[in-house]
Amino acid sequence: MNFSINVQLGVWLDDLRLPLKQAMQLIAPLRVEAIGIDAFGNEVSPRALGASARRDLAQFIRSRGAALSALRVDVGGRRLADAQTLDVNLARIREALQLASDLGASHLVVAGGFIPPVAEKENASARATLTEAARTLVNLASVARTRIAWLGGQEAPEVLADFLQQVDSSAILEVDLNPGAYVMRGLDPLKALGTLSSRVAIARAADHYRGGAEAPFGAGDVRWNEVLIGLSTLNRPAPLPVLGSTTLEGDRAQALANTFKRLLALRKKPV
Repeated sequence: MNFSINVQLGVWLDDLRLPLKQAMQLIAPLRVEAIGIDAFGNEVSPRALGASARRDLAQFIRSRGAALSALRVDVGGRRLADAQTLDVNLARIREALQLASDLGASHLVVAGGFIPPVAEKENASARATLTEAARTLVNLASVARTRIAWLGGQEAPEVLADFLQQVDSSAILEVDLNPGAYVMRGLDPLKALGTLSSRVAIARAADHYRGGAEAPFGAGDVRWNEVLIGLSTLNRPAPLPVLGSTTLEGDRAQALANTFKRLLALRKKPV
């Protein structure tokens, strides 16, 4: 099987913690296929970029040969589970979605926040607020060129799948799969992929130790060859982006380069 036709490899550029153009120049020798950037960064944000600046930035990214796979949005705090800040946060997400569309990004990744199980009545308010937020995102995504991918919190994949099915039976909302986060919590990312397979549209490549912290890519307990094979079997009309990410201190440029090169090697020879 030729896995390269289904998986597009790249990096989350803002993890370098550098100005955008400097970061793109730094990774240029890698010839990554795709990038992701933060929608609320210092340089790139909906309120900092006017129409002309957006056109210039979109052209700059295209000229470097990498597809802009995603912008990511994290409103902080309890994210979309806080009723008091929901209207403000949804307004920020609307602005980020328009920015993503203007820049030609295929996805807007939204950190939704922890989804409590239905049985926990004490968390009914948070779940109701998340339901309202998710339905708003469904409405936004239904008319947008850029697709919206939900990034789960600490809930089990079955809880996330059931929640999304309840609020969005048409499967308009997609999912950013984070295998490392599942391994960190002692869960099997392949089972999570199976549970969420109909919605997975993008994946984050950061390694983790089982039940522990983030690891240098390849040194952790995520079976990345199996993850790539699983992602490659999904029925998708376009290559599924897998973007290297890191929060480790140290030389992040080297860390992301190592991640990308390792992913390339696994894609070429996954078994």
